[in-house]
Amino acid sequence: MNSIRHNLFGRGVGQEDRSWPMLVLLLVVVTAAIGCVLWFLGEAMRHERVAVRETLAGAYRGQLTLLAGRVVDGWNAKLTAMNGTDEPGERFARIVKGRLGISAICFDGSGGIGYPVEIVTGAGEDSHEDTVVLGRVRDLARAGDVKALTQYVIVNFPATDTRADGQGQLIAANAELLALEKIGNPKDADFRVIEERLMGRIGNYGIGSMPSAQRRFIMHEVGRLDPWQRFPMQDPEDLAARFLDAHATIVHGTTLRATEVPDVWSAESPDGHTLGLFTTVYVRGTLRGMIEDPSLAAGAWLTTEAPGEEPAGESIFTEVPVGAALPGWRLAVAIDSKTDFDSIAAPRVNTLIWVACTVIAGMTVLTIIIARSFGRQTRLARLKNDLVANVSHELKTPLTAMRALVETLIDSERLDEKTTREYLQMIATENMRLSRLIENFLTFSRLERDRYAFDFKVVRPEAVVDAAVVAFGERGHAPGCTLDLGVERDLPMIRGDVDALTTAVLNLMENAWKYSGDEKRIRVGASAHNGSVTFAVADNGIGLSARESRRVFGRFYQSDQRLARTAGGCGLGLSIVQSIVATHHGVVRVESELGKGSTFSIEIPTSGGATG
Repeated sequence: MNSIRHNLFGRGVGQEDRSWPMLVLLLVVVTAAIGCVLWFLGEAMRHERVAVRETLAGAYRGQLTLLAGRVVDGWNAKLTAMNGTDEPGERFARIVKGRLGISAICFDGSGGIGYPVEIVTGAGEDSHEDTVVLGRVRDLARAGDVKALTQYVIVNFPATDTRADGQGQLIAANAELLALEKIGNPKDADFRVIEERLMGRIGNYGIGSMPSAQRRFIMHEVGRLDPWQRFPMQDPEDLAARFLDAHATIVHGTTLRATEVPDVWSAESPDGHTLGLFTTVYVRGTLRGMIEDPSLAAGAWLTTEAPGEEPAGESIFTEVPVGAALPGWRLAVAIDSKTDFDSIAAPRVNTLIWVACTVIAGMTVLTIIIARSFGRQTRLARLKNDLVANVSHELKTPLTAMRALVETLIDSERLDEKTTREYLQMIATENMRLSRLIENFLTFSRLERDRYAFDFKVVRPEAVVDAAVVAFGERGHAPGCTLDLGVERDLPMIRGDVDALTTAVLNLMENAWKYSGDEKRIRVGASAHNGSVTFAVADNGIGLSARESRRVFGRFYQSDQRLARTAGGCGLGLSIVQSIVATHHGVVRVESELGKGSTFSIEIPTSGGATG
């Protein structure tokens, strides 16, 4: 007999099984289809996110355009607030203190620079009295008489003293500065009196005030003598001086322009009387203070950009120019690196993902169904081929033997009674073998096609064992075979098909007979426990390995091909047993050890505890 195990589990399967190319092709097609779905999903998500970003950018640009109009109006109002015909010095102080600008260049009625000025032209010559007073101050200073110098300055230069020298510088301010230098100690009471009076002169920008050059010099010197003293007008004064030093010609006009001084801008008031000076930080803060934040996404904010500034990488989302009054300046919406505008597109993206997942899941399930169906058809086709080949071979063996025996008898000239009887006995044995094979094939076919008609009724377990022993026949009493029965008394009834159960037990007994040696010891028993009746068949045969024990109930599986060829059979017996037991809601088990035999047991539920 050819090896059925070889055909199903060995190299023969790999040689005859041609289903794998179709399965690989199916896998490739499905993988390609899923890849296309994922690619389309990625593209759709990308386009969705781009569309959302463009929509947001368009909405933000509209808001920024409205805000830019407000900014221009606010900026023009700030320049208009610098208008005025007041004294240039007073106007300078008003602009700086009112935060209309960082500094300013104020023009007089003739269009010339009224403030800041280094000297006052047309101030006249120094008077004799002023010369005497200054001389006295210098003498006291050279003499080192600090107390006398201090008292002289306090008495002779009251806070209302506005006398000036030929360059317009206040004489009192110079004298007081000289006295402070000689005192040198900011904690001295006279120092504080003179310093306070000098601070009043510095802060006076009205008529009779000192020129800007003297004011800046005194601020720096007093700051050196008294580091704790603060001069809010010092930086604006210095900025105006730097601007005038850098610009031989002043460009007029209300448009904001960059100046020769780094990071400083200028714009003229509408009446042309004042040129405001602004730093980049000031302009940016002023523009920012003129607007209210629009409704922005989380992680986004409004910002301004000066001319020439490069956008900070991907941080600028969208921007618009402020307007003609501030050329090159831009309003922008910026985002930080953690901002995810894609979250706004999340609902529609999630819908796409769910659709794609549903399609992929459907394709996967359909593929699995097709693959399983194809595999089942392949297995059935292979099983059919194996069954036909096996049936042909197994039927051929006894038929050939019977034909040889019959031909021998026919060809014999004299028929010896003993020989004839012996040959007829051999023919009967082969006939029984052939009948068992055919019965197994028919049973297997009916079970596979669900055509086996089970007749369920209450059955005595003893009847099943007795019927199986009877069907086992004379083999149980043959030389070299010992058949023991171990059936408990008063076993509970079971519900089942007595013929099918008998077939199952008989198949286990024949399996024990086939795979035992010359000295066969077979034990058939029945016992009850845990609501089930157990039929057990034990032998002293070749046994099974752990791997064979897991595969032994497979179709056409035979563990020992040599014994299979000798005893016959096609490996369907245990498969039939498993099918019959499963139909009876039972369990079939095997306990085996190589070289020491096997024990097969069938557990069938009782029919409610009835006893026989």
